[in-house]
Amino acid sequence: MRHSRSKDFDQALSTFEGMPRAQRWSEVSPDPNAAVVLARRAETLRAAWRPDVADRLAFLEHRCRDQLVLDIGCVAHDVERMKSPNWLHGRIAGVARRCVGVDVLPEGVAAMTGHGYEVVLQDLGSGLGELADIAPFDVIVAGELIEHVEAINMLFDVASEALAPDGELIITTPNPYAPHRVRAAQRGTVWENVDHIVYAFPSGVAELAERHGLLLAEAATTVERWPRLSLEDRLRAVKRRLFGRQWRTVGFASVSTRGVQTVGFGPLGAAVRGMRWPRRRFLGETFIYVVTRAPQGASYG
Repeated sequence: MRHSRSKDFDQALSTFEGMPRAQRWSEVSPDPNAAVVLARRAETLRAAWRPDVADRLAFLEHRCRDQLVLDIGCVAHDVERMKSPNWLHGRIAGVARRCVGVDVLPEGVAAMTGHGYEVVLQDLGSGLGELADIAPFDVIVAGELIEHVEAINMLFDVASEALAPDGELIITTPNPYAPHRVRAAQRGTVWENVDHIVYAFPSGVAELAERHGLLLAEAATTVERWPRLSLEDRLRAVKRRLFGRQWRTVGFASVSTRGVQTVGFGPLGAAVRGMRWPRRRFLGETFIYVVTRAPQGASYG
């Protein structure tokens, strides 16, 4: 099936132009599938896209340096991980002005406290607890956490309550669009962490942010790199990628001053997309989202 440029999208342009970026979609139309609503979300996402991030930990260090930081879900899977140079909380604590960790695992919190880290035992689903006395935070980090928790609203509730006016909630999470992850799902291969229960995607994060009076300000994936693998493992990885290959079949919305357009579905549409947008996005393993408070005067909530 092909979906070409429609009159609905043409008509949406006049409504779309001049609309405040932070306007809630439900204030524009009661229909979440309305062309003007899709155009609004497409523009929010387009404004948030950033170049690929080469190093997730280095990115977080840079954003947390000399800041008051809250690290949610800071406990490592095991005590030995705390000795790793790639342990997230250790890296953040090493550069932050003050880094406070929070987790629900008593043994892990005790172990971290014993190693000199400032950690609070608190279920954020029931409120900030003693963290309310430390807030507001310049940066709130949720590193590789959102895919594990049942109530993902918790992160946005905490950000809405505990972020400084110019603060940032930074979420890192597996990229659901990573080619190897998509192909594994298509082939029915079970290899993902079995504790993962949900994957966040850009439009969903933007929607969650808006529901809490916040704004998705930045979105990027990490750079897709070849890890240091043996020749056998590299060949196996190539085989996995090749066997999973297929046409992309989801239409892409382009928002510009010339109008809102959609490119057709199916192989032909994919070919056209390849000509018009030669740079492929979102190939990296990890998505990085930066959420901020909505601009002054915004109508979220």
